[in-house]
Amino acid sequence: MKPVGRAFAALSGAAILFMMAVTSLDVIGRFFFNAPLTGAFEMTEITMALVIFAGLSLAALAREHITVNLFESRIPERVRRWQLVAGNVVCAAVVAVMAWRILERGNALLASRETTLVLGVMRGHIAWAMATLCVVAALVFLYCAWRDARRPLDALGDTQGSGL
Repeated sequence: MKPVGRAFAALSGAAILFMMAVTSLDVIGRFFFNAPLTGAFEMTEITMALVIFAGLSLAALAREHITVNLFESRIPERVRRWQLVAGNVVCAAVVAVMAWRILERGNALLASRETTLVLGVMRGHIAWAMATLCVVAALVFLYCAWRDARRPLDALGDTQGSGL
């Protein structure tokens, strides 16, 4: 999964670089030439949504999502393994439900032919992309559950930030 994680990280980095370039061009055009970049807000908005949903998979894969470990030191390693597996399965289910609801919303947006105001991008297609990224995140959570179920007990001590 390391190549997949690196690919997602590279794409997310490129998207953030694109947002920075769009914002810079918009500010320079607005300030120096009184000509803002047409659709800059929409480009940034769409790209930000895609970066956030792509980040779900990255955070899950690298185990860099927020966790609270109140009782971890008191839980036996065998129980901790199944706690990690159950947490990943629950997260997969939640993200899968998110994907379903976003897909339904995307279908409604396509049915109404709703577009962004300036660029005319079909909003339903954006929702479909977000739903697809949620499905990928659900699959990554399931992979993480499988990985944690197979991990040796002595390797469970480092459950944070296992890296891409």
